[in-house]
Amino acid sequence: MSLFLTNLVVPIIWLVVIGWLSGSNEFIFKPKEDERKEWIKQKAVVQSWATLILFLLSNFLFDFFNVGDPRLEGIKTQYPELFYLIILLLSYCLFYFINGRKVSA
Repeated sequence: MSLFLTNLVVPIIWLVVIGWLSGSNEFIFKPKEDERKEWIKQKAVVQSWATLILFLLSNFLFDFFNVGDPRLEGIKTQYPELFYLIILLLSYCLFYFINGRKVSA
């Protein structure tokens, strides 16, 4: 039952979140916003994903070349994906704020 609800509820929530974050009219739950705000949101989405890719690439290169801080080798997190989700959300908020300031200036 919980697996069914997860497979049903998570995609609906995902559509709402993506529609709200991107400001795009292509999703079912689309916000009613002007073109300027839609452009700011879409630019923030692209920049936050680029930031996440940069973090993932640097993490891969640190592992590949075996370069890193030896003090951090013993630290294991229970949910390492949560770190990348936090980076994604914080970078989206930061770029949304920066792009909003650029457009209003």
